[in-house]
Amino acid sequence: MSRDTRALPRQDRRRLELEQRREQRRRPRDDRPSSPLRSPIVLFTIGALAIGAVVVGFALLGQPRPPSVDDLIQPTEIVPAALADGRTLGVADAPVTIEIWSDFQCPACGDLARRIEPPTVSTFVVPGTVRLVYHDAAFQGARVGGNYDESVEPAAAARCAADQGLFWQMHNWLFANQSGENEGAYNAGRLRAIATGAGLDLATYDTCMATGDQQAAVGSETSAARAASINQTPTLIINGVTYVGAPSNFAEFSLVIEQAAQQ
Repeated sequence: MSRDTRALPRQDRRRLELEQRREQRRRPRDDRPSSPLRSPIVLFTIGALAIGAVVVGFALLGQPRPPSVDDLIQPTEIVPAALADGRTLGVADAPVTIEIWSDFQCPACGDLARRIEPPTVSTFVVPGTVRLVYHDAAFQGARVGGNYDESVEPAAAARCAADQGLFWQMHNWLFANQSGENEGAYNAGRLRAIATGAGLDLATYDTCMATGDQQAAVGSETSAARAASINQTPTLIINGVTYVGAPSNFAEFSLVIEQAAQQ
């Protein structure tokens, strides 16, 4: 004891001894060095790392996923591949030739491709009555930054598909996946996903699209359309007779084809 406790009453001495023992037991615990994890610098570093991890996580979650064929609508039309030759479909000596001047962004062209073309193919192209010939009239594109046109680029992609013998497959996939005009539906990534769905070899496709030759060809054919006074899509020329707009129904269109076949 640090002081003389003999003069204190026994009860007080006992209480004082207990307090001194408790103090001695506490002292070694208080004298231990503090953990480095309790350092303000360490705590700040751990906090900064945690915040950084959260920021990186949100950045990764917010990163847009590249377009995938799984995001697309698969067309149901079956292409008679044996009758396909580039951008034509049907036998060369068919009595009726239907020239289709079209824009892959044009809603009415999409309606023609999805609603009128499939029964035309099964009813008239396969039996040998009609031959379809596709032409570009890429009117509706808007160049973004001066170097990307959402009418020209899908038309170029379809021409690249034609080089692989898959124009009509690409044609069907493009029209099945129309989505607004000049809003990114045919951006480069989505076109590449569409090309995947249509069965193209992507390395060959990428090389074809990168040259710019097909885009130039689309521009030349579009200029030829304007020179021929074709200024609306779709425009159909059936054995030399011009029809503007998509047919209202297949029954009426069938009559036009049958009449052309008899002339």
